[in-house]
Amino acid sequence: MRWPLWLWAGALSAVALVACTSDGNGYSALDERDPHWKLVFQDEFSGHGTPDPDKWISQEYNRKPNKDGPDGWWLRENVRLTGHGQLEIRATRIQNRNPDQDDDPYDYASGMVSTEGKFEPTFGRYEARMKLPQDPGWWVAFWLFSDRVHHEDGSGEDGTEIDIMEGFGWTDMISHALHWDGYGKAHQTTNHKQFRPGIRSGWHVYALEWSETEYVWFIDGREVWRSDAGGVSKTPVWVKFSGEISTQESTAHQWWSEMPEAKRMPDRFLVDWVRVYERAEMPAKK
Repeated sequence: MRWPLWLWAGALSAVALVACTSDGNGYSALDERDPHWKLVFQDEFSGHGTPDPDKWISQEYNRKPNKDGPDGWWLRENVRLTGHGQLEIRATRIQNRNPDQDDDPYDYASGMVSTEGKFEPTFGRYEARMKLPQDPGWWVAFWLFSDRVHHEDGSGEDGTEIDIMEGFGWTDMISHALHWDGYGKAHQTTNHKQFRPGIRSGWHVYALEWSETEYVWFIDGREVWRSDAGGVSKTPVWVKFSGEISTQESTAHQWWSEMPEAKRMPDRFLVDWVRVYERAEMPAKK
């Protein structure tokens, strides 16, 4: 298996190897009944079919076009409730969706959901219990986003993409990141990557606490990184879960080790639950 150079650099510069072999039924502010947090949004993903339309939207378009090969689509049909209390985002090989534009023998598809237009908070604690995919040809994310991230003024305070977790189907690396000032020449970013042996086995809880002064990331209740790079965003965001597939070599070498293959698909990314809290005002001591 060929590993991208940035992974080797990350391993050498980076970060301590952290054992992660337990099934992360793990830490939740709700489970711990922490009085400092008030639950303001949750979904246990019960039932069958499409996610709750009062909470989620699912976009559908050619997410990763490639003029030299198969495209990577976001399709609504690749997002569903399993009937066992989980949200499932699938990775599949599909028929060419745009034969009027190219002659690809097939395309690929994954999917996404977000709370855009439904629930757009600022600050708080965001947590989800998830199981990562296994196929090496795609990657998944739990993240916060706002269109204000495109505003270029040298600061992240007016809008930052906050990646609570990015996971991969072929390595035990987990990535956390911030992006601001758009995605062009002015783009700025910082990230933290770490190897966590066993992270693709079983369920694990990923969380972010976002305050007026910093961001703090957690896996299974343990702090793994904190940052205030770029200036902490003060802008409302929406919550997103997504999968990404691209057959462009430049992208693939950065984010996965192999192109997806039909014999390994469909693969799936599962979300057991998601919860969002805001800081509770504690009664004054008398």
